[in-house]
Amino acid sequence: MKVIANQDLKDTVVQMDEHHFENCTLTQSVLVFSGGDFSWTNCRFENCQIRFTGAAQRTIQFLRHFGMVPQKAPAKAQAAGSSSVH
Repeated sequence: MKVIANQDLKDTVVQMDEHHFENCTLTQSVLVFSGGDFSWTNCRFENCQIRFTGAAQRTIQFLRHFGMVPQKAPAKAQAAGSSSVH
């Protein structure tokens, strides 16, 4: 997994899969997630959009079919802290 550390990323497209983000701030960026592993430690996400592609997009579509995910998601995402998906 590629490590991205101590970065302030703004107005960019960021591929989340196969990356670990540490002590980063992502602002007004598009977070692209395809279903792979990712993690972050001590990061902030401000006014970011989330884009699902590949397997992740198909999973969202499947869940929407059963009413488990709303048809219209919030336009912007905010988060802070740490997370890990493997």
